[in-house]
Amino acid sequence: MSDEAQMLAEIHAARGLLRVNPPPNAVTHAALWAHATREPGQPVDFSVVRALRTDPDTARRYRAMLGAQALAHAPLAAAASDGAITRRRLGAFELEILPAEDDAPPLLVLRGVEAKVPRVIEAWLGDDTVRLELGAPVEGAILLALDPAVPEAVELGRMLSEPACAVFLL
Repeated sequence: MSDEAQMLAEIHAARGLLRVNPPPNAVTHAALWAHATREPGQPVDFSVVRALRTDPDTARRYRAMLGAQALAHAPLAAAASDGAITRRRLGAFELEILPAEDDAPPLLVLRGVEAKVPRVIEAWLGDDTVRLELGAPVEGAILLALDPAVPEAVELGRMLSEPACAVFLL
């Protein structure tokens, strides 16, 4: 996504958010933005997390922010399936989960043609959310081992296999 397109998407999302008057006790736009732009592993504000899980309007506002700043996102898998999803398109990116082999864990492979490289992947499925940092690309692909010893990685793999999972590349 070009810088101009990114800026227009952010402006559009901000205008949409400002049109909605949240209740006085709702999470502020600033708190949601701080949560959306945090680095993986940084502390989180539990009041924001609680609001995201219990208030559909807050979750909608948060997803609008994520979508505006994401290099690519997919609110749902593109096609229905009777089994686990192993491949998805996210804008200019293709996400694929390669199954485990012998001693090697499953791999998440992210390929794309964007000039900007995503640093973070965030997935939402129902009340569950996972945010993981992505490494640097190697020969045009970003690899992330879904190591069974890392609970967040296992959860990400499980969530990405579900058609209803929303995915954001930030």
